[in-house]
Amino acid sequence: MTDPRTPEHIDKPEDKQSPVWRRGKRDFANVVWISFLTAAVATMVFFSMVDPEVLSGNNTLGWEISRQTGYAFGFFGLWLLTGITSFLSVYLVRTERRAGDYPDVQGRDMSDADPDDEAAADRRN
Repeated sequence: MTDPRTPEHIDKPEDKQSPVWRRGKRDFANVVWISFLTAAVATMVFFSMVDPEVLSGNNTLGWEISRQTGYAFGFFGLWLLTGITSFLSVYLVRTERRAGDYPDVQGRDMSDADPDDEAAADRRN
């Protein structure tokens, strides 16, 4: 008989596995989170020096924008800008060519090559 003080229906922590996100989902989450934090800091820095009501008086459309609206437009504009730059960074890293992608580099080990050897220098270039 089992001990009633330790019920068997309770899951042990080692039995549960955390869900694993695929690479695309992780990249998206990283881009959104990093760009959000960067936009928050950039908004604080920018609007500590610039008043949004002063900016609304300088536009050619004649719109009157309140301070809160100016802060919101500034934050979402900076979030979009930093999101695009974060996405481009992730895209460039993920589409980087590797040594195996070049046909003349496959199978060559250049770690023990003499740096003064002209033939080895030509192979590296």
